[in-house]
Amino acid sequence: MVKAFFTLLLATTFFSCAIAQSTNTNISNGVAFDGEPYIAVNPVNPQNLVAAWMGLKLSNGTFKIAIKTRASLDGGLTWSTTNALPHFATGFGSADPSLAFDKNGLLYACYIDYQKSPDSGGIYVARSVDGGLSWDTPSKAFDMYDDGTKKPIDRPWLVVDNSATANAGTLYITSKPPQWVAPPNRNYFKASSDSGHTWSAIANIDGSTHLIGNAIAQPMATPAVTVGGKFCAAYPSYVASQNILPAFYLAQSRDKGQTFSYSTMLTTPPAANDSNYKNGYLLIANPADSNQLFFVSPDAMNGDADIMSLHSNDGGQTWSSRVRVNDDAIANGKGQDMVWADYNEQGKLVVTWRDRRHASSNGFWNAGYDFYYATSTDNGQTFSANQKLSSQFIAFDSLLTSDGNDFMSCAYQADTLYTVWGDTRSGKLNIYFSKTVVSSNTQVSVVQLEGAENTLLAFPNPFQKSFTVRVDERLIGQPVYLTDLNGKILQMDTVSTTSFEWQTSGLPAGTYLLRSNGSILKLLKHE
Repeated sequence: MVKAFFTLLLATTFFSCAIAQSTNTNISNGVAFDGEPYIAVNPVNPQNLVAAWMGLKLSNGTFKIAIKTRASLDGGLTWSTTNALPHFATGFGSADPSLAFDKNGLLYACYIDYQKSPDSGGIYVARSVDGGLSWDTPSKAFDMYDDGTKKPIDRPWLVVDNSATANAGTLYITSKPPQWVAPPNRNYFKASSDSGHTWSAIANIDGSTHLIGNAIAQPMATPAVTVGGKFCAAYPSYVASQNILPAFYLAQSRDKGQTFSYSTMLTTPPAANDSNYKNGYLLIANPADSNQLFFVSPDAMNGDADIMSLHSNDGGQTWSSRVRVNDDAIANGKGQDMVWADYNEQGKLVVTWRDRRHASSNGFWNAGYDFYYATSTDNGQTFSANQKLSSQFIAFDSLLTSDGNDFMSCAYQADTLYTVWGDTRSGKLNIYFSKTVVSSNTQVSVVQLEGAENTLLAFPNPFQKSFTVRVDERLIGQPVYLTDLNGKILQMDTVSTTSFEWQTSGLPAGTYLLRSNGSILKLLKHE
């Protein structure tokens, strides 16, 4: 969660990206600090991407962190204007977004909205039926006081059961206490069977002979759901009577968390490491094989932070030894961190991370960085040569030590890798997007991206026979399209003036999209 908020002047931005090899697009264009992005792909329409991140927003005369989202309906070539999910009290700030589509294309966004001193707020879930163009009123899933003084609302992850089992459609959220709550701490989960409107009672993931113990302050549980309908979560532990070494355990449930079975993923001596590294870890499940799981984390077993992975081919009962993903020289002092991973629908695997192999300094401080990826076709037994995602080497900035930039995110669809991350190349921490064709390692350029201001307006909405379009003068001479929700063009015009009438008498009642140069509006037509 973010320790402090920034008070700065607003800046209006307009970003136009030239077509070039190895292109990154700034999709946040924030005034100073954007962090912890998440990206998801709609399984019903793979051209529909949605990104969410933490960004500064002016509210009641003060900058607060809000969760911002943007959607694309053409595979990331153009993006909608920015939405901001709501705050629930004056003075609240938001943090820690995650996104998940269900198998029918319903999109969920999960995030914290809270304040400290006095501690209040919770974890909220919003839904989108139009691929992230708009959101309904969020529902509260966790309250700050669901577990007394432990405040179980930090780093929520949301996952959806997209299996064909009786558990299909179930949502799960995992969480933990925030960093200002002293241990002993435990991790938590809740489940929902009604699209996140109501939730089960708060419960712990650890248990039995697989407890977290009293020494771990931040026992984050990273969740996944298998194609066989099992809810899984990986978490750290150190209890000498259970295991003389620190460990990672896997909890699994076939009954929506009513009961769990446990297994040991990893035991390892603690390795000294720079605490500035972003050491978040991730568990994912293969959507094509119910027995395959993958776990990845930074690990300093070689003396510096490497990206190390584990894999299981028997549903998590046994795990491989650690496999090093980054292929720079071992023990060269160059640290890797901020890892993420995803399976595509065929079960191929990709890992992405922040990498300092080209830095002139060792360690974290003053070390510039790039972003890289590697793929695997054998569930993480072996990995491809590492490939660069970032289009330039990025100088170190002290912003990187701030909370709120602990994770990047990626989504792997067929042969295409979509990646988002925060970096400081502009002197600010902004969110960058890349679209990479993996088989040829080529990046696809974004045509144009508008700033957060809406350059395309239409009213009345809903409308009947016609509506008025008003545009920014920058759109004059550009095409404007009316499409259905799948992107099929139904009508087209060329903008010649900043205000004009659009006739739709031949179209049936329904939902339509008005699109021009990255701006997208949802319109409703009534009879």
